[in-house]
Amino acid sequence: MWFAVIIAISLFYFFALLQSSFFMHFDLFGAVPNLVFIFFFLLVFFEGKARYYQIIFLAIIAGIFLDISSYTYIGPSIVLLLIIGLLLKSVQSSLTNRKDNHPFIYFLSLFIIFLLAYDLLMDLYLYFLYPNKIAAILGIKIIFSLIYNSLIASIFFFIYKKCQRFTK
Repeated sequence: MWFAVIIAISLFYFFALLQSSFFMHFDLFGAVPNLVFIFFFLLVFFEGKARYYQIIFLAIIAGIFLDISSYTYIGPSIVLLLIIGLLLKSVQSSLTNRKDNHPFIYFLSLFIIFLLAYDLLMDLYLYFLYPNKIAAILGIKIIFSLIYNSLIASIFFFIYKKCQRFTK
């Protein structure tokens, strides 16, 4: 139990560092991959149905790392990730597939919807907090952010599925 917690915190820290240092040099029209959100979404997507306490823990850890690496106060990302995690589990419980509990089409469509919601709500929050920092809420950056993050999330999905198969 404690080993998994330490691993999760270490991976969130590693992805936050990678996101804010290395991937800042590989932006497409101002969009960089949000590795912390991708990892959070991946863990929540594959988490069991009755483990809501783990979603709360993951939202707090991921939210802290997202807020520390941004120019906002600590808290908005935690609240948004908690809402996204709980909504994801409720939507995911209504979408069932007999053969595979975690099909790729569910993952990708839910990922795009929730990433768009997260980006728009954070931009809206930052617009009211710092009106001069946000040029436009909707724009080409959001489109490229969705494409860029979806591509990386798809790669992470298949890596996670392979690793999960080896652990069983």
